[in-house]
Amino acid sequence: MTKVPTKKAAKKTSESPDYFKLPFEVHYSERLTITEYEFKSDIPVKRFKDVKAVHMKQGRSWGASFVCEKNNGPELYCCLVNGHDEVEPPWLSFCDEDDMDINYGCNYEVVISGDEVRFVELTEEQEDEESDEYLDVESMDYCCSHAFSAYHLNDAKPDFIILDAGNSNLKIDLDGYALDEENNRVKSKRIINVPKLDWEEYADCETYELDDAKFDWFKEILKSDFPKDSNLFLSYKSQRFD
Repeated sequence: MTKVPTKKAAKKTSESPDYFKLPFEVHYSERLTITEYEFKSDIPVKRFKDVKAVHMKQGRSWGASFVCEKNNGPELYCCLVNGHDEVEPPWLSFCDEDDMDINYGCNYEVVISGDEVRFVELTEEQEDEESDEYLDVESMDYCCSHAFSAYHLNDAKPDFIILDAGNSNLKIDLDGYALDEENNRVKSKRIINVPKLDWEEYADCETYELDDAKFDWFKEILKSDFPKDSNLFLSYKSQRFD
C-alpha cells in the first residue's frame, strides 16, 4: 500500500521561498555617481572611422533602484554584502531614480591607430575657434544607436533589498532583517542570517569595473552599428577620464 505524502506536501507549502533563486530589487537613497558617454560626428557615419568625438558626462543620482531578474544565488549575496566592484554588473538592470543632476561634461577626439581606438584629450588648437584644427564637438550630432551609462556602486550601500520582487515584495536590510513600511527593522523577523551564509557557495559572482563596462559597450556599438569594424578594440589608454 502506497502512502499519500500529505504531511510532506503540507511542509512544502509552509516553507519559505528560496530567495536565492528569485528576482530581487536593490534600492539606494544616498547619492550615486553616474557616468555617460556618447559618440558624435559632423559627417554622415557609415563606418566607425567617421566618428569624430566622444562626449563624456558625469553627475549624481538620488533614489536609484535596480532589479536582478536572473538570480542564481551569488547575485543576491553580492548585494547583501555590498560586494560590487565599480559599477552595476550586467545582471543588475537600472529601474528608476528620484532625481539626477548631470553637472560636468567634456569632449575627446576619437583616434584610430590600426585596430586600436583611443579617446584623446583635445589639444588647445582643437578647442580654439580661431585655429584651423578646431574641433567643434558641441555642434556635432550624436551618431550611434545607444549611449553608455553606468552607476558607481562601490562606495555606496543599498538602503534595502526587496526579495521576490513582483510577488511577495518582502523588504529586508543588509543584515537580512525584515523592514516595516517606514523602513524600521523588525528584530523578531530575520529572513536571511547573512553572517551564517557560506560565502564560498556564493563566491562565483560577476562584478564590473568601469573599464569592463565601457569595453563591452564599445563591442555592442560595433556589433549593432558597425559590424564591418568588428576588428576594432578600445585601448587601455582610453580607460580613465574621471
